[in-house]
Amino acid sequence: MSLEQDLRDAELAFLNAPFQPDGWRVATRKLVGITGSTAAQVIGLGGPDSFTVISDDLPDPRGHLTNPALLGACNWRIGAIDGHTSLQHEPHFEAYRALHPTSDYDDAVSDLDTRFGCQAPLITDSAHLFGLAMFRSNRQGRCDADVLERFSNLAHHAQRALRVQLALGQQAAELMLEGVAGRTEATLLLDRFAGLAAMTAAAEKLFDHPQGLRLDGLLVRLADRTENASFAAAVGRLFASDGLTGPVLHEGRAGRCPQRPAGRWRLLIARLPAVAQGFGFEPHLAVTLTPIEG
Repeated sequence: MSLEQDLRDAELAFLNAPFQPDGWRVATRKLVGITGSTAAQVIGLGGPDSFTVISDDLPDPRGHLTNPALLGACNWRIGAIDGHTSLQHEPHFEAYRALHPTSDYDDAVSDLDTRFGCQAPLITDSAHLFGLAMFRSNRQGRCDADVLERFSNLAHHAQRALRVQLALGQQAAELMLEGVAGRTEATLLLDRFAGLAAMTAAAEKLFDHPQGLRLDGLLVRLADRTENASFAAAVGRLFASDGLTGPVLHEGRAGRCPQRPAGRWRLLIARLPAVAQGFGFEPHLAVTLTPIEG
C-alpha cells in the first residue's frame, strides 16, 4: 500500500471515529503507523473529570499514566501549550523544561520511554483542554519534518472529528430537553466535564438574574460564592459516584438574599445513566431550578 493511501486511510479513520465502536483507538493506531511512533493519545482535561484514549497499552508498572499528580506543572507536554502555537514538539518541551522543575514527569517519561513526540490542542477554553499527542521512544528519536507534517495533517482531521463528537453530545442533550420545554422550572444538562451541553429557555433567563447563574467558559456557576462552592462540591460528588452505591441526587437552594433568605429556587442535581460512547460530551448531570413561591 502506498504512503498516500495510508495517509488517506488514517484521515478517514479520524473522521469516522465518532461513529464507530472504538473508533478513536483505531484512528490513533493509524497515526502511530503512519509516523513510525510508539503510541498516540487523545486526552481531555478540565472540570471534575478527564478522559484518555491511547492507541496501545504502554508498559506502566508504576501507574504513571493514571497518576493525576503528573498532570500538573511538572508535565512539560501540558505546560508547553501556550494558546498561540497549534503544534508543539521537542523544542517547545525543552524550552518549558529549562524554566520549570519537571523531574517527576522526566522520571515518568524515562520509565515509559516516551521522551520524544509532538502534540496539538484540538479544543480549548478557560477550563478545558482536549488534545492529540504522539509519543516516540529514544530509538525512534525526535520528530523530523515528515513526521510533523503527517501529524499536523491528521490533527486537523482529529479536530474536525472531535467537534462532531461534541455536536452529537449536544444534540442528545437537546433531544432530552424537548419534553420539558415551556415549563417554569429551569433545566440545564452538563457533560462529564461539567460543561453546559444544553438548557431550556427558562434556564437561559437565569443568566441575566442578579442572584441566578453565571457562565465561565462552558462551566455553570451560581452567582453567590457560598452557594456556588456547595454546588461545585455536589457536582464533584455526583461525578465521583459509580451511580450504583454512591450518590445520584443532590437537593439544595439557590438565590438566597436578604429579601429571600430561603432562596429563590429549589436546586436539584441528578446523575443521568452512563453512556458507553461519546467521550463524555453527552449529558451526565441534569440541573433543575424550580421557583419557590412567595
